[in-house]
Amino acid sequence: MTGPLPPAPQGPFLAAAPVVRTHRLALGLQVVDALRGEPADVAVAVEEVPPSHAMPRPAVREAAAALYNPGMGLPRLTRGRHPGRFRLLFGDRVAPPVRVRVYDTARRFVPRRLEVPFASLAAVLAEEASGARPAARARRIAVFPGTAYSPQGNATGVRGRVVGPTGGPVRWVRVTAWHSALGTVLGHAHGDDRGEFLLVLGVPPTSHASPSGSAFTVRLTLAARSTPPPAGSAVTRHDPFADLPLEVLPPVGTPDDVSDGMTVPDAHAARSTVVVPLLLGRLVSPPSPFILP
Repeated sequence: MTGPLPPAPQGPFLAAAPVVRTHRLALGLQVVDALRGEPADVAVAVEEVPPSHAMPRPAVREAAAALYNPGMGLPRLTRGRHPGRFRLLFGDRVAPPVRVRVYDTARRFVPRRLEVPFASLAAVLAEEASGARPAARARRIAVFPGTAYSPQGNATGVRGRVVGPTGGPVRWVRVTAWHSALGTVLGHAHGDDRGEFLLVLGVPPTSHASPSGSAFTVRLTLAARSTPPPAGSAVTRHDPFADLPLEVLPPVGTPDDVSDGMTVPDAHAARSTVVVPLLLGRLVSPPSPFILP
């Protein structure tokens, strides 16, 4: 009679038991094109550098002026399986809230800096233990067209540049287009580090606004920060994008007027209004820049 098999030999090259590792999602980000609502081909960098990650080397002063690199070599969030989606896992040594930088080095989209809250690991474990339905951990963020963006062929809008009284660029300006007659909002734009913006009307003007059928006017509200950023706000001393305004998102489940990028931040207190003639189906480029006093 055959007896039970002897136990498998244990040696230095044989594992005694499999190791199970659980990954828990801390935060999911979906970045979309503000005009089309489609996934945006961008990158997302974490500004709080984890201890195990070396700080980016300071940029060479001569190269910093010519190099458009909002990421600054900072660690990036992991991309998801679908375009425009990113994830942060517990165990990545990043505590809530996390500051991220959404950017595109090809200038198709204007970068944004966001402070995003998320639940702590202790709160998630307590939620799992209670058997409650998991709370949402994903956020949807919109980015706006940059100077290299390719709008549809029949798009109506304006390409412009905003400068200050001395002629220097007004960085990170916000632009809102208003219906000249009805006072309704027709579109939004974010300006880049050179003061340039591309505003495409999201709502076509009515015949009341363009009685000739093609020519009409819109009011543009230009808004920018009236004071420079505080000293020490740079991620690194030589970060040319350290003055990109930081926008703080509210907690999940509360009213959110930040993620879509349409609300002008309160810090953008310097404002001016100009009237611009447009043509239906055309992107116009005024010959002179707009001046923000």
